[in-house]
Amino acid sequence: MNDKILMLLSESRKLNGDVITLTRILIIALLAYFIDGLQYRELKSALNISDGKLISNLRKLEKFEYIRREEVTIDSKKLDVYYITENGLKEFKKIIRWMNLITDLVKMDEERFR
Repeated sequence: MNDKILMLLSESRKLNGDVITLTRILIIALLAYFIDGLQYRELKSALNISDGKLISNLRKLEKFEYIRREEVTIDSKKLDVYYITENGLKEFKKIIRWMNLITDLVKMDEERFR
Protein backbone atom coordinates (compact mmCIF):
# COMPACT_ATOMS: atom_id res chain seq x y z
CA MET A 1 0.00 0.00 0.00
CA ASN A 2 1.18 3.54 -0.75
CA ASP A 3 3.10 5.19 2.10
CA LYS A 4 0.86 8.27 1.90
CA ILE A 5 -2.25 6.11 2.32
CA LEU A 6 -0.71 4.39 5.33
CA MET A 7 0.18 7.75 6.84
CA LEU A 8 -3.37 9.02 6.21
CA LEU A 9 -4.83 5.98 7.97
CA SER A 10 -2.39 6.28 10.84
CA GLU A 11 -3.07 10.00 11.34
CA SER A 12 -6.83 9.46 11.17
CA ARG A 13 -6.61 7.19 14.21
CA LYS A 14 -5.14 10.08 16.20
CA LEU A 15 -8.18 12.29 15.57
CA ASN A 16 -11.16 12.54 17.88
CA GLY A 17 -13.97 11.11 15.74
CA ASP A 18 -16.56 13.00 17.78
CA VAL A 19 -15.07 16.29 16.60
CA ILE A 20 -14.69 15.53 12.92
CA THR A 21 -17.72 17.25 11.48
CA LEU A 22 -17.53 20.19 9.14
CA THR A 23 -19.32 22.48 11.60
CA ARG A 24 -17.04 21.58 14.53
CA ILE A 25 -13.90 21.91 12.45
CA LEU A 26 -15.07 25.34 11.27
CA ILE A 27 -15.80 26.44 14.85
CA ILE A 28 -12.35 25.34 15.98
CA ALA A 29 -10.73 27.00 12.95
CA LEU A 30 -12.54 30.30 13.56
CA LEU A 31 -11.60 30.32 17.23
CA ALA A 32 -7.98 29.42 16.40
CA TYR A 33 -7.85 32.40 14.06
CA PHE A 34 -9.70 34.86 16.32
CA ILE A 35 -7.61 34.32 19.44
CA ASP A 36 -9.46 37.08 21.30
CA GLY A 37 -12.61 34.97 21.05
CA LEU A 38 -15.88 35.29 19.21
CA GLN A 39 -19.32 36.11 20.47
CA TYR A 40 -22.08 33.59 19.95
CA ARG A 41 -23.80 35.84 17.41
CA GLU A 42 -20.53 36.23 15.46
CA LEU A 43 -20.17 32.45 15.22
CA LYS A 44 -23.82 32.09 14.20
CA SER A 45 -23.44 34.73 11.50
CA ALA A 46 -20.17 33.33 10.16
CA LEU A 47 -21.45 29.75 10.00
CA ASN A 48 -24.99 30.63 8.90
CA ILE A 49 -26.56 27.81 10.94
CA SER A 50 -29.51 27.52 13.29
CA ASP A 51 -29.28 28.24 17.01
CA GLY A 52 -29.96 24.59 17.84
CA LYS A 53 -27.20 23.29 15.59
CA LEU A 54 -24.71 25.85 16.86
CA ILE A 55 -25.52 25.26 20.54
CA SER A 56 -25.25 21.48 20.24
CA ASN A 57 -21.88 21.74 18.47
CA LEU A 58 -20.54 24.27 20.97
CA ARG A 59 -21.60 22.06 23.88
CA LYS A 60 -19.88 19.04 22.36
CA LEU A 61 -16.65 21.01 21.89
CA GLU A 62 -16.90 22.33 25.45
CA LYS A 63 -17.39 18.76 26.72
CA PHE A 64 -14.07 17.77 25.14
CA GLU A 65 -12.50 20.96 26.51
CA TYR A 66 -11.56 22.17 23.03
CA ILE A 67 -13.30 25.48 23.60
CA ARG A 68 -14.38 27.48 26.62
CA ARG A 69 -17.24 29.90 27.11
CA GLU A 70 -17.11 33.08 29.15
CA GLU A 71 -20.03 35.30 29.94
CA VAL A 72 -19.18 38.98 29.56
CA THR A 73 -21.24 42.09 30.13
CA ILE A 74 -21.18 44.83 27.51
CA ASP A 75 -23.50 47.81 27.83
CA SER A 76 -25.55 45.97 30.47
CA LYS A 77 -26.01 43.01 28.12
CA LYS A 78 -24.70 39.56 28.98
CA LEU A 79 -22.97 37.90 26.05
CA ASP A 80 -21.30 34.53 25.60
CA VAL A 81 -17.78 34.68 24.17
CA TYR A 82 -16.03 31.50 23.03
CA TYR A 83 -12.30 30.81 23.00
CA ILE A 84 -10.18 27.91 21.81
CA THR A 85 -8.26 26.04 24.52
CA GLU A 86 -4.83 24.45 24.41
CA ASN A 87 -6.54 21.06 23.87
CA GLY A 88 -8.50 22.59 21.00
CA LEU A 89 -5.34 23.90 19.37
CA LYS A 90 -3.71 20.48 19.66
CA GLU A 91 -6.70 18.79 18.02
CA PHE A 92 -6.80 21.48 15.32
CA LYS A 93 -3.14 20.82 14.49
CA LYS A 94 -3.91 17.10 14.13
CA ILE A 95 -6.79 17.94 11.80
CA ILE A 96 -4.53 20.17 9.70
CA ARG A 97 -1.88 17.43 9.41
CA TRP A 98 -4.56 14.96 8.34
CA MET A 99 -5.98 17.38 5.77
CA ASN A 100 -2.49 18.03 4.39
CA LEU A 101 -2.08 14.29 3.82
CA ILE A 102 -5.35 14.27 1.89
CA THR A 103 -4.10 17.20 -0.19
CA ASP A 104 -0.86 15.31 -0.93
CA LEU A 105 -2.85 12.27 -2.05
CA VAL A 106 -5.01 14.37 -4.35
CA LYS A 107 -1.91 15.92 -5.91
CA MET A 108 -0.39 12.46 -6.45
CA ASP A 109 -3.61 11.23 -8.00
CA GLU A 110 -3.79 14.21 -10.37
CA GLU A 111 -0.23 13.57 -11.57
CA ARG A 112 -0.96 9.87 -12.06
CA PHE A 113 -3.87 10.51 -14.41
CA ARG A 114 -2.25 13.16 -16.62
